[in-house]
Amino acid sequence: MNRISGAGKSQAGFGLLEIIISIVLLGLVGSTTFYFLHSQDSNAGLGTDISKGMFVGKRKLDSLRVVSYGTVSAGCDTVNNRYIRRWYVSTDLIGDRKAVQLLVSWPLSATHTITFNTIVGDDQYKVF
Repeated sequence: MNRISGAGKSQAGFGLLEIIISIVLLGLVGSTTFYFLHSQDSNAGLGTDISKGMFVGKRKLDSLRVVSYGTVSAGCDTVNNRYIRRWYVSTDLIGDRKAVQLLVSWPLSATHTITFNTIVGDDQYKVF
């Protein structure tokens, strides 16, 4: 009498169900990885824009600090055909200070704006 035991049976390969499950899991992992890398790339571009926007804003503030007090006035300009700088100047009630608000925006890649605020004083009345 021949007896076939369950321990002697073995599968020779993968079944259709296992292959389908592995393809679905591989697709999920691949699409998640692609989404993560794509979002990291766009965040890096935004970080670069913010860094450059801060640099051109700081450069304009430095130029406003070195001009004479009487010539500090509002204005607007464009840097590298990308960054728009607008600055507003208001005279303080005391009269020897001007408040400067500088807005740097770059509307081509995204609608973002950085705002700088500073006070420019009249050095004529300072004692050194």
